[in-house]
Amino acid sequence: MNAQEGCECEHYRQQILHLTRLMRMQSAVHAAARRIKHRDELLREVCELATQTGIYDRACVALLQPDGRSAEFSSVHGRERLHAERTRATLALPLDAEGARIGALTLTSRSADPPREDELLILEDVAATVSHALRAEAQANGGTHQAHHDPLTGLANRALFCTRLDQQLRLGLPSTNPLLAAFDVHNLNNFNDSFGREFGDLLLQRIAKRLREHAGREERCGYLGTGTFVLLEPDLPREAAAIASLLDSTLFARPFNIQGRSVRISCRCGIARYPTNGGDGGTLVQNAEAALKYAKECGEHYLTYKVAMRSEMLERLALEHRLREGLDAEQFELYYQPQVCTATGRVESLEALLRWNDPQQGLVQPTRFLSVLESTELIVPVGEWALRRALQDRARWSEMGLSPVRVAVNVSPLQVRRPGFVEELLKLIECEGSDSQDCGLDLEITETALMQDPQGTSRRLRPLREAGIRIALDDFGTGYSSLGLLSKLPVDLLKIDRRFVRGVPKDRASVTLTRSILALASGLGLLTVAEGVETEPQLKMLRRFKCNYTQGYLHARALAAAEVETLLARQR
Repeated sequence: MNAQEGCECEHYRQQILHLTRLMRMQSAVHAAARRIKHRDELLREVCELATQTGIYDRACVALLQPDGRSAEFSSVHGRERLHAERTRATLALPLDAEGARIGALTLTSRSADPPREDELLILEDVAATVSHALRAEAQANGGTHQAHHDPLTGLANRALFCTRLDQQLRLGLPSTNPLLAAFDVHNLNNFNDSFGREFGDLLLQRIAKRLREHAGREERCGYLGTGTFVLLEPDLPREAAAIASLLDSTLFARPFNIQGRSVRISCRCGIARYPTNGGDGGTLVQNAEAALKYAKECGEHYLTYKVAMRSEMLERLALEHRLREGLDAEQFELYYQPQVCTATGRVESLEALLRWNDPQQGLVQPTRFLSVLESTELIVPVGEWALRRALQDRARWSEMGLSPVRVAVNVSPLQVRRPGFVEELLKLIECEGSDSQDCGLDLEITETALMQDPQGTSRRLRPLREAGIRIALDDFGTGYSSLGLLSKLPVDLLKIDRRFVRGVPKDRASVTLTRSILALASGLGLLTVAEGVETEPQLKMLRRFKCNYTQGYLHARALAAAEVETLLARQR
């Protein structure tokens, strides 16, 4: 045998040993999959077999997280040296379940030889065996996990968290006075509206990850849905500032980097203490939520639960239920207050004002229920109804041959930020038989609401303005006093708040502010409407200051649709 033949024999011998080790690894993985039912234990065994029985220097398994966008090492053999030594070959075997990719088994070697076809067949069988075992484990445990965990964040849902909290309270905690914090992201809707729902979901997932890292144990944290997280802190001082400092320093001190954007966020938080605010998990969670809702309504960042909050929350829930019934039963009505031209004394437009014809209390003013509509997002369907009814009323008056008038309808920021708002409104106008250029519709949006997201809101309002719908900035001067941005906003009218008009003509400051706003509007080519006009001296001064329209009890109170018809017929 010459030297070349000897080398070839050695080469074939090495190949046989190579395949023998791979086949032993394959057989051992098959046996492990039949024997081991726990996922992490199985994956750890597979990685050890790949390095000890097989031919590989390093092995690891990475599984996709619930979001489908990130992965983490579930099991690694030799991970501490995975990147420390230079590898010459890396092979990633996909792991699948139900046709979807769930992770990968990665094998590294210092050999530069590419795997042969017979090796790949063995390795593919190994990956299929592991995939089958993972699929079986998921089917066995998936139903239970999905029933008790939030699919977006992976945290315990309300039912599981309350059960775990009960168990911890019964077993006893290191502290005799633990607290429960319920918190959510301040202005989460703005992130969703500005950057998309996917961005908001990723933000919630990143918060959940930091929360899990801080808590250390899954039993201490959970997700209640609609952006609300809960955290059990076993030993903190009684002051709300303690939990405020904790959350700010652990969860929100660093910005979140999402889709190439770096964002800083803050939260609102409600706090309930055991046993003062509840002796069981369910009661503590409900009371912490009540404190959170109260904090959001009051504009506070952190509030500790008080008994009065619970009763108010129950009243609001009852009111919310009645409002939902009212929407289904068509109990809402529109009243109209005239806006009178100061030059001619004629009614040229009408502001639509929402009323609720409650079977229990009669006609209810919006100050009693508007905040509930906003907080529950019922304002969206109610607002859509108001737009439709106002257009229908105006079309009916036109068919009756009454004086042509415009109708002004207040729109909520929630309505404006909804995807498709512009398209749906233009379609509604078309369905009601009007040309958008002649629909006679004004949209009123508050200055505060517009300035929450001036760029996004302006982007949505411009197409409407171009289509002939006028945009009115309501309550001007009471919010951000956005004088610098006023020229850039898609606005046609300024509505001067009644708080300025009330002091005219006796209060010098009110006179100066009102005159300045009117002069500013005139310089920008905007029409003006003064609200709350109740006396002839007020009207006289506003006319002298060149205010275009006035609205208030001096002209008329809010009128039902039938009363508007009488008024317009008299004007004709």
